[in-house]
Amino acid sequence: MNIQNKNAKNKKVKAVIFDFNGTLIYDSPIHCQVWREFVPANGGGEVTDEDLEKRVLGRDNAQILTDFFGELTDRQIEQMSYEKEAEYRRRCRISDTFRLVDGAAEFLDWLKDQGYPITIATGSEVRNVNFYFESPELGLTKWFDRNKVVYDDGSFVGKPEPEIYLRAAAAIGQKCEDCIVFEDSLSGVLAARRAGAAYVVALGLGAAKEKFIDVGGVDLAVEDFCDFRKFPGFGND
Repeated sequence: MNIQNKNAKNKKVKAVIFDFNGTLIYDSPIHCQVWREFVPANGGGEVTDEDLEKRVLGRDNAQILTDFFGELTDRQIEQMSYEKEAEYRRRCRISDTFRLVDGAAEFLDWLKDQGYPITIATGSEVRNVNFYFESPELGLTKWFDRNKVVYDDGSFVGKPEPEIYLRAAAAIGQKCEDCIVFEDSLSGVLAARRAGAAYVVALGLGAAKEKFIDVGGVDLAVEDFCDFRKFPGFGND
């Protein structure tokens, strides 16, 4: 698979879209541990490392639940999602890793000063999004307009389909081909590539370009935002 935007080389970006979980905050280990416990406890079998990589990270709850449990009613999906996410939020509250990734605040300040439109495109449900915006540890309201955040509201198919990124770009008055996307998951990178993003940066613990070759590739792979002036598309590279 080779679906990189071949016209993006040396292109200046006009806006920035962030995935959230595992990208702006390193909460993926919390999500993964909850799924490891939740799925077998509800009769869905063991969750392997490969399952987490390919069937969980970056995808919305409806996709994950039906993948592990088969056909479910909307009511069952809602109830199971509620239980899983309530436990996830409980663990976030007591975790010392529930904070912005290193360098993120400085990068967000710089984007704000430079006037770049920014938003978040996340597979999280509304209760989690509200939780993030209400958490003083993150301080998201300093940089983001909550009303422009695109999240799993059940009105579109989630990652790896491109709709979430197309909607996020539109929410800030831009085309995806003029945006840089920050992602950490295989499904998220594929979604960004399918949406035609100018650049896709893989950001997260252990990020490596080689990991994303089969889903269209990434332009850069980094573990945090500390060297943000090296990111492509800002005229600094």
